[in-house]
Amino acid sequence: MFVAVWPDDLTMRRLSALELGSVAGLRAVRPGQWHVTVRFLGDVEHHLFPTLIEALERAVTTVPGPVHCSIGPATAWFSGGRVLQIPAIGLEDVAGTVRQATVPLIPDAGEAPFIGHLTVGRVRGRPADPSTVAAVAGLAFTAEFDVRHLLLVASALSPGGPHYSTVAQFALPT
Repeated sequence: MFVAVWPDDLTMRRLSALELGSVAGLRAVRPGQWHVTVRFLGDVEHHLFPTLIEALERAVTTVPGPVHCSIGPATAWFSGGRVLQIPAIGLEDVAGTVRQATVPLIPDAGEAPFIGHLTVGRVRGRPADPSTVAAVAGLAFTAEFDVRHLLLVASALSPGGPHYSTVAQFALPT
């Protein structure tokens, strides 16, 4: 489970134009799965859902709005060479608010600080080979969008990749 924001339709269409599908060893993230995770929660027991939803409902009312996200300037590999992403800025306050609201229910288990990004591809197993790295690193991409909603999302793994379902949606101040 995780808390995330999804890009607007225009950004999604522009992301669809990135040429990632034919790069050897790279599994491109499917369009419906492009998002910026503001906090990963892991496995959450069902009995915590109502309390978690209430905490997030209260938290979003304190986020200074409007919330604006900028993606770019280009694709880059996270260290380790397995995740291809595009940096995202503008969600730092949202991430801090979400963390503060959810840590009492889902304690911090040594999670890394928030680094805004939108994952566009992954390499399974070993880090990407140099030709894969070179083929997709540094592809220019910029986008900006207003963030209208924060989503609590459940993720189920399958052989074809993760499947996401929205558990709750919260309107952000505009």
